[in-house]
Amino acid sequence: MSDQKKADNEPKLTAYERWELPHLTDKSPKETSGPAILIQKEPQAVTEEVDHESLVYEPLTASQLEEIRSAAYDEGFIQGEEEGHGKGYSDGFSKGEVDGFEKGHEDGRLLGIEEGKAQAKAEAEQQFAAIEALLSGVAQEITTPLEESRSAIEKTLYRAMERIIENVCLLTMKAEGSEVLKVQLSRVLDEIGEYEGRVRLRLHPDDIAILEALNVTDRLALKIETDEALTSGDFIIDSKSFYIDGRLETRLAAVFDELRQLSLTDLG
Repeated sequence: MSDQKKADNEPKLTAYERWELPHLTDKSPKETSGPAILIQKEPQAVTEEVDHESLVYEPLTASQLEEIRSAAYDEGFIQGEEEGHGKGYSDGFSKGEVDGFEKGHEDGRLLGIEEGKAQAKAEAEQQFAAIEALLSGVAQEITTPLEESRSAIEKTLYRAMERIIENVCLLTMKAEGSEVLKVQLSRVLDEIGEYEGRVRLRLHPDDIAILEALNVTDRLALKIETDEALTSGDFIIDSKSFYIDGRLETRLAAVFDELRQLSLTDLG
């Protein structure tokens, strides 16, 4: 009786409130005994209010502090090591890149200078050899005409000198031929001395009177002949033992030959 009364006093449940939640651990499908309504409800944020006044702060022990300090040290060491490694790698890479660039630039510059010097030296030697060959050819071209011109000039001067000497001698012989002949005959006859053989003397007809002044007929068997082909002042002495050509052209030829020999000696 009491149970019935108790059941009557309990509030009656609606169909939604009587819907049972499925068992998550049971994978077998559950049969529904009646119709059901699926109602999607908006999620609601659940906030849990904490009563700070009820919290009790207990002081940390030495071991807890040591654990916290050790953990912070390890974390800081790892973080510092990572940051230091990264920074060191970055700085080292940057510095190595700069140093390597500078060293490579300097080595390349020095190598370029040496190669440039060697190349410039080789080109300079090649150009110098070409210039030397060119100058040698030019000098040869200049020297050959100069030698030819020098030889021609020397020959011209020599011929001019011959003409001058010849003209001077001819003028002297015309003006003083007798005196010149007297001096020449006196010298030659003194060298002959007391020659016992016959001597033949040829003179220009105008020079016969000179023999009287020399007194040679007394000491020589002298045969005198006149020759108009000779120039006044010329003479020819002929005997079996000697021959003396005292013509002007003969004496000039001897002088010119001596001058020619002197010229060749100077050139040598």
